[in-house]
Amino acid sequence: MTEAAARAAISDEEVSALLEKNDASGVRPYDFTSQRINRMQLPLLEVVSKSFAERAGASLSALLGRDASMQFNALESAKSADLQAALPVPASLAVVRLKPLPGFAFVSVEPALLLTLLDGFFGGSGRATSDPQAAIAPAAQRFLALMLRSLAADLGAAWAPVTPVEFELIKQETNPRLVQLGTPQENVLVLKFTVEFGARSGRIDWLLPEALLAPVRETLAAEGDQTTLRKQEAWGPALTAALQSAEVDTRAILAQAQISLRELVRLSPGDIIPIEAPQQVLLYAGDIPLYRGRFGVSQGRNALKIISGATP
Repeated sequence: MTEAAARAAISDEEVSALLEKNDASGVRPYDFTSQRINRMQLPLLEVVSKSFAERAGASLSALLGRDASMQFNALESAKSADLQAALPVPASLAVVRLKPLPGFAFVSVEPALLLTLLDGFFGGSGRATSDPQAAIAPAAQRFLALMLRSLAADLGAAWAPVTPVEFELIKQETNPRLVQLGTPQENVLVLKFTVEFGARSGRIDWLLPEALLAPVRETLAAEGDQTTLRKQEAWGPALTAALQSAEVDTRAILAQAQISLRELVRLSPGDIIPIEAPQQVLLYAGDIPLYRGRFGVSQGRNALKIISGATP
């Protein structure tokens, strides 16, 4: 570049300003040891996302009454300000909480996809209107809330190996400029999913601010096979109820006698094998002795009165 061209690009005053020493108060410290989230640091988050996509596809199919699928596509990171500026206007944006994780998460549904699913929900072929304003109509926004709530159980099940989470829909926004995704320089993790319904497809993005994931960062950073799975409390009552109603075959041996094979083959109808009536009888489940009891009759039926456990 020639000297004349350089002077045309920048003035003498600007050169002086650049060469001036900045005041110490204007210096902004930067911590080079601070960690930033990326997909290589959080391998378990991809596992959670794929699990959620598989479950959510089945739930969407049930909601729409026809086959739908969801696939996890990518995990990306972006600055809050850049991400907010890139959201479409009008948008189909939901503000949610994943209790007990701090702060808010956000769900961005492509408006065309929302209208496609809405048409399918009312029995249509999934043909969406070309009017972008239709996505902010009350019917479309009510369907968005219904769809997100129908995926709450899938989200909880997918996150269970990491931490129990409870989904709560806080509000819905059509103007993304009114939503604070975080501080302008805060990193936001973007989980990108593709939903296919009929011949159409579209995107659903989950936006997770860095502060939201801070309490579970170490768990998400662990390799999947090294992560200790948490107890899934939701299965406890179901398994207990199923066990309570399970049927078990029981048997009681009232008496036993030992005879030789010679005596056995000589038996004929009418012969009597002498036995002694036992004082107590063992009740078995399979070959496992459970209780000791006394044989008798109750309400005209043979019965066993439980006295104690099988072991003394």
